[in-house]
Amino acid sequence: MSRRLLQLVIPVTPERRMFRIHDPAVDPDAPGGPLPPVGALISTNREQLWVGSLQEDINVRLVLEEWDGAPPPCGDAWDEEAKGSIYLRGQLSISMGQAGTAVHGLRLGGGVGDYSVRVYASNRDVVTRRYTALFDRHRNPLSDEFQQEKRTLEGLERYLVQLWRESLAGNDYGLVSGSGSSTLVGLTFARCALPVAVAVAEPARALWLVVDLVLTLAEDCCVRLGSLLVGAEIAVLDVCAGVCRSICARNGTIA
Repeated sequence: MSRRLLQLVIPVTPERRMFRIHDPAVDPDAPGGPLPPVGALISTNREQLWVGSLQEDINVRLVLEEWDGAPPPCGDAWDEEAKGSIYLRGQLSISMGQAGTAVHGLRLGGGVGDYSVRVYASNRDVVTRRYTALFDRHRNPLSDEFQQEKRTLEGLERYLVQLWRESLAGNDYGLVSGSGSSTLVGLTFARCALPVAVAVAEPARALWLVVDLVLTLAEDCCVRLGSLLVGAEIAVLDVCAGVCRSICARNGTIA
């Protein structure tokens, strides 16, 4: 049975109605990228996967997962589904264009190689209709009433991106030679933590996360290593027995 190795939950601001998943060494704005996913959920080439959105002014919710094998299908809970593949050198980034980078250099347990990808989406048309209706009810889009209703649409359009290395068996992920009877399997980020938004009057929002670090051993026991309190721009670096996994996320939750 396949196991989920990583889950990252973040808000993403689409640029030109899309966000882009790619190898960190690739410039998504350089010539030769995929065609924009107009009328399609995804568009891909060798090292990039572009996900089409119907939003430009409203954040969407992205759940990114890595698995050690093909995950069970979950299409019944989603409106749309697409499949593709992407070549990654053991890391990935998520670009939002002029809005910045949502994730940079996320370390993957599968290492270097071709990854299969499933992309699911829901509530794309719903958010578009509701956002258009706001302009019918409120003449001034800068009014408090308009902005309050707009905030209720943030994150309502949802995406699930699952990726895995087809060529690797589940027990090939993250194995490292250890001493004694306990072999280190890897570091698992456990539990999401407590998002707190600052006052609306401030020019930017800040999220604080408490991330518990858990060490998973070969005997399927877990040892809690401690907690980190991190802000809107977070960088988590774990080093243990020669294994190093780093994550940088913007306003996100590591679970």
